[in-house]
Amino acid sequence: MNTLLRILHLEDDWNDAELIRRLLLAEELSRDVLRVETSGEFQAALEERKFDFILSDYTLPSFDGMGALNLAREKQPETPFVFVSGTIDEELAVESLKQGATDYVFKNRLSRLGPALRRALQEAAKREEAHRAEESMRQSEHKYRQLFESLGDAAFLTDVQTGRILDTNKQGEALLGRTRGEIIGKNQNQFQTGDKFEEQRRRFAAESEPSENLDYEDEVARPDGRRVPVHIRTAPLVLYERKLMIGLYRDITGHKQVEEQIQEQARLLDLDPDAILVRDMEDRIQYWSEGAARLYGWPKAEALGQPLISLLFSDRSEFDSARQLVMEHGEWSGELHQVNREGHEILVHSRWTLMRNEQGNPKSILLVNTDITERGRNRLAARVGKAKPRVERSRRF
Repeated sequence: MNTLLRILHLEDDWNDAELIRRLLLAEELSRDVLRVETSGEFQAALEERKFDFILSDYTLPSFDGMGALNLAREKQPETPFVFVSGTIDEELAVESLKQGATDYVFKNRLSRLGPALRRALQEAAKREEAHRAEESMRQSEHKYRQLFESLGDAAFLTDVQTGRILDTNKQGEALLGRTRGEIIGKNQNQFQTGDKFEEQRRRFAAESEPSENLDYEDEVARPDGRRVPVHIRTAPLVLYERKLMIGLYRDITGHKQVEEQIQEQARLLDLDPDAILVRDMEDRIQYWSEGAARLYGWPKAEALGQPLISLLFSDRSEFDSARQLVMEHGEWSGELHQVNREGHEILVHSRWTLMRNEQGNPKSILLVNTDITERGRNRLAARVGKAKPRVERSRRF
């Protein structure tokens, strides 16, 4: 062993002290042994420098071993303390261990001193390692807590084996309308209405390797009976060799309300007999009303995403002219010749409006088309009638 330990030795007998110093030197444990005899010297040494070991006689003229042990525990609590005495009995030795001594060696058995110090050194190393691990864990938990609390979404940490909630943040309390004390320890299923969570929990519990994240929508129940729609993302997590699951819950009440409003507006638009459609700036159809399906014969599922020109126009010259004008002026209206699914020509009165995004850039064009095919036929028939040559009747004389 190459480690040379700094040792403080409380011993009033020079011969015993020298015997122990030589033993430590022979064992290659230490060349640096500071011997003190009185309580004052002992205290001063503890305050002046850090030692790897403290050796102490039990019986001293003006100081006792237990007093030395207590002082050492106060000044250097992590330093191993070993009694080396010829007067301590077994009962006092055991009591000293209870009070914090690392070990004891009788002076008539000094051969045990080297192994005792090595064993104490190993135990001290283990304690130091455990201390570092504990400190690392404490720092990790602190960082985890900071991260957990800084999340914008409600977060729940759950044991995958039991489904019980181990932790939540302030956003989780606000979402469920409950305190952490009312949430932690409860099963996650007590707060959710669907069964997706339970499916994912069992899946994570059964897998040896972490699985991919899962996104889904569900509802959580509050104490007042209100059900809150949420978007949930769950992910597996291994923390301190324990399989956990973290869930991020986002309140989508506002999104659902907007979605319902859009659906209601879409239902109203579908009642309109006119064909209402929206195309993007690449001229692909984004919205297709029931009126458009009735007029052109193309169901919504087949029309969405299709190029408007290839679907409705046999001659694109009218389309290009209308597109140029709506881009210049923001709106346009006029008549267009189009075709339906069967290839029959349709005449529509079309109203185009350029739609812009929040930055003012064009994003789409809204079209409202009214079928005027019959009106066009009647108009054509009237023109044809007026164009017939008049046949004058012969005059009678």
